[in-house]
Amino acid sequence: MNSVSEHKFSERFTFEELTEESTPRRIVESAIEEIGVNGLSGVTTKGISQRANLSTGIIHHYFDTKDNVVYAAYVYLIHDLHQSALAVFRQESDSRERLLAMIRMNFTSLHISPEARDVWPQFWAHAAHDERVGRLLRVYYNRFHSNLAHALKQLLGDQYKARQVASLLLSSIQGMWFTHRFTSYPEDMEDAVKLLEEHLDRLIRAYS
Repeated sequence: MNSVSEHKFSERFTFEELTEESTPRRIVESAIEEIGVNGLSGVTTKGISQRANLSTGIIHHYFDTKDNVVYAAYVYLIHDLHQSALAVFRQESDSRERLLAMIRMNFTSLHISPEARDVWPQFWAHAAHDERVGRLLRVYYNRFHSNLAHALKQLLGDQYKARQVASLLLSSIQGMWFTHRFTSYPEDMEDAVKLLEEHLDRLIRAYS
């Protein structure tokens, strides 16, 4: 499976520059804010440049096109989840605790911030009409599913059951995220996470 870091935006900077303080990262974070405020259809290079306090020429220098900036914003959010998952597997040896941590990482401050919570729905909608964005969504989904299935296999002892439960759990995580985003239910994000944790335990009991 392709790595997120293999997805190219430009030849003028390295992917690692999005993970450290840099001009490309500043541009991408400004793009996330711009998408959150104006939606995907309202994003302009000028708007991004004003938020980043940079010239449009600098943005074109690093990304060539506005579409590349938007794409990089999606990658930036997905990469954060990927890094969080790697940290979970390094820090947690207990499989259930790994699963709980992978649930919680979707509801951290970055991913439920006023800006990012509007970027994720745009990403899913964009993937339906853009092949490059669609490939990125599949990379994200497959990696997340694989991480869940790996932890579940340790608990269930069966690869097929682990993949089934991973599919159900992943759908529930994404469904809860979108439900909270568009209906504010549950009102408290901690309640949403708690419901998912209880759902995980029910799935484990049902498939054990």
